[in-house]
Amino acid sequence: MAIFTEQDKADISELLMGHKVTKITDDMLFLDNGTKLTLMGNQGGCSCGAGDYELSELNGVDNIITAVEFVDDPSGDGFGPTVGVYKIFVYADNQKINLATFSGTDGNGYYGTGYRIHVEGAPRART
Repeated sequence: MAIFTEQDKADISELLMGHKVTKITDDMLFLDNGTKLTLMGNQGGCSCGAGDYELSELNGVDNIITAVEFVDDPSGDGFGPTVGVYKIFVYADNQKINLATFSGTDGNGYYGTGYRIHVEGAPRART
């Protein structure tokens, strides 16, 4: 099993490009080549909620993914309680699709940020 984080953009792009999403469940995507992706937000481990991100949106893609784009904004919009986001967009059939969104807060920055993608049934991550 390979594990990717928000820092592994090239690996995530390579994993998705040229494939369709054949099935989605609560936190899983299944690709047309049999690869299973489990998407999880960072768990900061603090009772204050710092570093906690949740998967707040997950969508399928019926057509071949031709490009992948990432938005990393852990600082949020600066209004009210700071809510940061990480988004993965894909392009398929000339449409931009929000594949996944993770929402949360870095808090004081000590407890981490972002997300993880556990990959089963695909080539191992590059080292």
